[in-house]
Amino acid sequence: MQTETLQANGAERWIRTITSTIAVVSITGILLGAGVVVVDVLGRWLYGTSVFALNEIMSLVFAVAVAATFPAGAANRVNLKIDLLAPLTGPRMTAWLNVVGSALLLTFFIMLAFSIWGLADRYADQGRATALLELSLAPAYYAISLSMAASAIVQALHVLSDIRTALRTPAGQGTSLIVYLLAAALAALSLGILFWILTDMGSFTTFVLLNPGTTVLVGFALLWLGVFLQFPLGSVTAVIGVIGALAVLGPDAAVNTFGGDSADFLRNDQVATLPLFLIMGAFSVAAGVSHDLFRLGHVMLGSFRGGLAYATIAACAGFGAVSGNSIVTSATFGRMALPEMKKLGYAPTLSTATVAAGGTLGALVPPSGVIILFALLTEESIGALFVAAMLPAVLAIFLYFGAVFAVVTFSKEAAPQAQRATLAEIRDAFISAGPVVAMFVVVIGGLYSGIFTVTESAAVGAISAFALAVLRGRLNRATLLRVFSETTTTVAMIYALIFGGLMFAFFVNLSGAPGLVAAWISGIDARPILILALLVVVYLLLGSVMDSFGVMIITLPVVTPIILDLGYDMLFWGVLMLVVVEIGMITPPFGMNLFIIKNIDPKISLTTVMRGVLPFIVADLFKIILIIAFPALSLWLPSTMN
Repeated sequence: MQTETLQANGAERWIRTITSTIAVVSITGILLGAGVVVVDVLGRWLYGTSVFALNEIMSLVFAVAVAATFPAGAANRVNLKIDLLAPLTGPRMTAWLNVVGSALLLTFFIMLAFSIWGLADRYADQGRATALLELSLAPAYYAISLSMAASAIVQALHVLSDIRTALRTPAGQGTSLIVYLLAAALAALSLGILFWILTDMGSFTTFVLLNPGTTVLVGFALLWLGVFLQFPLGSVTAVIGVIGALAVLGPDAAVNTFGGDSADFLRNDQVATLPLFLIMGAFSVAAGVSHDLFRLGHVMLGSFRGGLAYATIAACAGFGAVSGNSIVTSATFGRMALPEMKKLGYAPTLSTATVAAGGTLGALVPPSGVIILFALLTEESIGALFVAAMLPAVLAIFLYFGAVFAVVTFSKEAAPQAQRATLAEIRDAFISAGPVVAMFVVVIGGLYSGIFTVTESAAVGAISAFALAVLRGRLNRATLLRVFSETTTTVAMIYALIFGGLMFAFFVNLSGAPGLVAAWISGIDARPILILALLVVVYLLLGSVMDSFGVMIITLPVVTPIILDLGYDMLFWGVLMLVVVEIGMITPPFGMNLFIIKNIDPKISLTTVMRGVLPFIVADLFKIILIIAFPALSLWLPSTMN
């Protein structure tokens, strides 16, 4: 048994080495592609010329590069799971649920590999090519298919490993009855549908066509059961989407739709936006911008009582502009700000709450990965959504300032007396943070003014952050590998979510259920604002137990047509939904940022953190009211874009 374990560990290390090498090459390719885009932007700006049809070349390069991150993602088991019921699940049940989840993910990769390979064959036979340069599409599709096939091989080894682990895990207590009931319900429903399909496909198809509402409800029931049982969200949504679509299209067409939509999505002109902004954030962290921003906020706001709390919020907002992730922001400033505030005598309630609440700004201040995901799923303009989030982000910062002011005003013990910085400290802080501020102004300002497209803006940001890290001497082999690894795992996870979400949305839309729901809501004798308020409450609840990526994947197929039918602008809804979901990150009892802060400083009780965030939650609720009452907060700036 020990020999088998050593062999398995050796095989896993070998697989990770190979897939990581492929991933490093792919991220390097994305970074080099960003350099080409930046050179093209400079050529257009300085000389009035640009490379003909560069977007066609880069779209194929970026598509293959993004697909090449999937084997490394599979090797490192990078999947979004909702572990809400993990404390209620014993070791043996967890092991067998991991087997089922791994098998679903294997099915996910196999469907993609076979369907995209078939699509590549058809494109080769038809001579399909790009419109301007007439570049053949088949080689890129073959490369994407091979990446998915490699991911399937890696995942097959994981399935075998998980089965061995499950067989060796001893039976024992620890699994709650509710987990058994959910597992039994999922098994009964899944096996019943499979038996129905295999024995009488005709009646199954008839039922789906005649009962679209019931079909989608069953689909969502399967989805939520899978989510609560900690299956990978991307694979669950994809498999349910394919099963739902095959009733109407047939098995071959349903699987081909999944592969075709996924591959075509990779060729989207904006597909590189997310990995490029992720690269920008990773290199910015490597360059030490978090320290620069924290220092700048401290010297500028330290003269006020509670100045370090104000500085933490301001620095979180600034860091969010380069990282685009609330969890990363909370973790980064938790390690940086909590010790400083503790040393100066800040109350634990204020210090922990400031970091937890400030972290939510990471996803709101553009560029934001969550905003990009929303734009890609709803086919909205990424640039317009970035600009739409600007004023709500500023509003959020000032409302959090107001929460800190209220706390330090009514509780003198919450924060020590103010500390005024010297002119030399202020000057040095501005000099250190200057390049970071300039990078943000160039990236977002160029996008707002129309100088850059969103992909060009992302490329400029990635190259600028890389250059900043190089100039500061912060790059070495270990740092580069860490940046590439972080980017690879995040890209693989998010695009797996997108592929599954696209197929699930296709199934939901194919059934016509969104139209039925929209028609039913329009028949309710209630003002749109009341329905919008109900949706806000639902998203607050979801945001407190789920990651914002997962919330969007699950809900957007149904909610998007409802919002449009109510007459609301999608830019307005995108910003509002993001604000509401991010509030869930600090909403007790399950807010994720609360647990991040608790893990950073285990000596602080979770009750202390929860009590401290209450003033910030009040500020957030006021923010929601203002955004709903004044839609111009989200819509005015985009209307002024060039």
